[in-house]
Amino acid sequence: MAHSTATLRLTVGDLRIVHPITVPSGPVEAAEVVPTLQGLVNAVVGAAAAGKTVSCRKGCGACCRQLVPVSRSEGERLLRIVEAMPEERREALQVRFAAAEAVIEAAGLGQREGRNDRELSAAYFALGVPCPFLEDESCSIHLERPLICREYLVTSPAELCAGPAQEGVTPLPVPKVSLAARGLQDDADDWFPLALLMAWRRTRPRKTARHPGPEWMQRFLRQLGRK
Repeated sequence: MAHSTATLRLTVGDLRIVHPITVPSGPVEAAEVVPTLQGLVNAVVGAAAAGKTVSCRKGCGACCRQLVPVSRSEGERLLRIVEAMPEERREALQVRFAAAEAVIEAAGLGQREGRNDRELSAAYFALGVPCPFLEDESCSIHLERPLICREYLVTSPAELCAGPAQEGVTPLPVPKVSLAARGLQDDADDWFPLALLMAWRRTRPRKTARHPGPEWMQRFLRQLGRK
């Protein structure tokens, strides 16, 4: 398939980003442009982190027990990644996802209704449920990790991140470009917790639109302008 390449010049908060993007020229599902969004978020995070000391390291998985909001488009891509894994690894993941879902549902956190995002996040973190993709306290899909995971970095000592109240934790101030992915397909604030990926698979919308890659990027940038 042919691809289109352009240089994106973007002002996000106090940051000025100049970043090359490449997307399929023809009609594709939104999941196909997620790698481009990953590169854009990486560029924004890199600019925000310039000159600062980030504490996050491989093997420090405290933040992988937080609520991770995932957009529909990211969810669709993650399902493809899981489906492409060897059977043994895929089955192990299924077990971890089922365990996480059971704990989350038992705590009454499977639905967002009745809680604001901050309350939901605090209650979720209190459960201590590890992300099913977490192995040996490191992300097993690091190159494909969700957009919001890329945006969460800290400059405070890493050991503070495990505290139940997150006291003393100093997140790196990064513009939340990931929010624009939530409305990419239908203009709604559509997301679900990453740990419920397999539960979402059972009920996800089956009809998926196809648009040229540049059009998907235009939609994303319009959403970003609304945030």
